[in-house]
Amino acid sequence: MPLSDKIGRMDFIQHIENLDEETGIVTFRFEPDPKRYDRKLIDGEWYLFDKFDEIHILEKEVYNKLMKNLGKLPLRYNPPQENDIEKLLLPRIDYIKHFLNIEVQNYNPVDKSEDFLSELNNDTRKYTILSIDLKGSTKLSQNLAPDKNVKLISLFSREMDYIVTNYQGFVLKYLGDGIIAYFPEPNFQGMTDNAVYCASTMKLFIEKIMNPILKSQGYPELQFRIGLDSGEVTSIIIGGENKQHKDLIGETMNIVVKIQSKADTNSILVGDSTVRNSHTYWREKFTEKQIDWEYKEYKIYELKGFL
Repeated sequence: MPLSDKIGRMDFIQHIENLDEETGIVTFRFEPDPKRYDRKLIDGEWYLFDKFDEIHILEKEVYNKLMKNLGKLPLRYNPPQENDIEKLLLPRIDYIKHFLNIEVQNYNPVDKSEDFLSELNNDTRKYTILSIDLKGSTKLSQNLAPDKNVKLISLFSREMDYIVTNYQGFVLKYLGDGIIAYFPEPNFQGMTDNAVYCASTMKLFIEKIMNPILKSQGYPELQFRIGLDSGEVTSIIIGGENKQHKDLIGETMNIVVKIQSKADTNSILVGDSTVRNSHTYWREKFTEKQIDWEYKEYKIYELKGFL
């Protein structure tokens, strides 16, 4: 297995060593997650063998980098608004039933994505991008009465927006039967984890909550495809005098949509960049997927299993 001179994501577990009740100071001990790393002695040097990426990382370099960064870089943590899945999703049951039975939908123009991007000036930054669409939406629109089709698409967009927002993401645009969302820094690994949590929650929510309600109300069940990937994208101004807004462009945007289009029904496909920056909890749930597409050397994985 190769030795690596690059340190990417490192997953640690922490232990509380001491709590000083008088000062309130807590002392922690961190160690590489044994689910991900094996410690090995090679030519007199200790290495951490990454069981997912199958590389050996020089242990002393890991700790040297960690100690160096502790003095210069702020610790960034961008957790979901609600970590408890039941508290997040179960209140939506009554809302969905109510929404399907109201006749008029209130219009409340708001665009938090535009507010966020308006502060950027053609900046190129790293994001994790999520694309989800409804499979067979053309057939749905043909088989449903117009008012029911409108209700279904509106409900889908509202509920997906709700989940994206919980995981610190922004909806970039609605594409009729699809949505593109993005998860920004400040923490690249944190935004990756949030995006993967978001995709998994979407799948859980549609299959276990939305579809049973829709079926009971005489609507067809939804089928979907989700794609995820991470990389650099650039914010730009799109449009002219009559309509103008901020958008994101770049190869990552294109790849995500293509990844999503290759997903099987009700599945989640994830690009290699996102997988490599995901927490050990998620790495155990990714399975490499062989797909026929133009980026032959770029690995794609399927995310299996709920939260």
